[in-house]
Amino acid sequence: MILPVAIVTLAGTGPDLRRDLDAANLIWGNDCEVWIEIVDTIVVNRPELLVLSQEDCRGVGHVVSDEEDELFAIGRDLGSDVVGYYIQSSSSSDSLLGCAAHPPGRRGFWVRHDTTLDFVWAHELGHVVGDNPHIPDSDNLMHSGSLPSTNLPLDLNEEQCRRIVNDPALLSVESIALNL
Repeated sequence: MILPVAIVTLAGTGPDLRRDLDAANLIWGNDCEVWIEIVDTIVVNRPELLVLSQEDCRGVGHVVSDEEDELFAIGRDLGSDVVGYYIQSSSSSDSLLGCAAHPPGRRGFWVRHDTTLDFVWAHELGHVVGDNPHIPDSDNLMHSGSLPSTNLPLDLNEEQCRRIVNDPALLSVESIALNL
């Protein structure tokens, strides 16, 4: 199965999309037989969004800031229901490397462009596609990050894969492919 994702990079950042995509496909492909395909990318010059004003990173009850609303409106015409954003950081916490909280109806996530960890992008995508929560297993992609991983590459379990495969983003792609 193929999961289409669009990418918006804010000018002034220098992400390593190839590294992030390769790491995501290693985990998602091996464990769930789902491969992520980047359908389009754009770079936008919006310096006021480089450091995102954000109140929280909660999946439920998230308060959407005006800046988040602006950011998550960009890239909606790139051919994917899910959009990933590369920014410099968030005002809510310098320690956040990414966040999957998004405005209603605009599925997406952001990742700091300078993270040295190759699994952050795949982790945030796992919150959006499949609505996977954090779990305590430090060798799982969806761990909270408080414990170091000892068994790389990280993995996804059967329940997480089931949630991903049954996500509307994949089901709509599968339906389109079957109708061709």
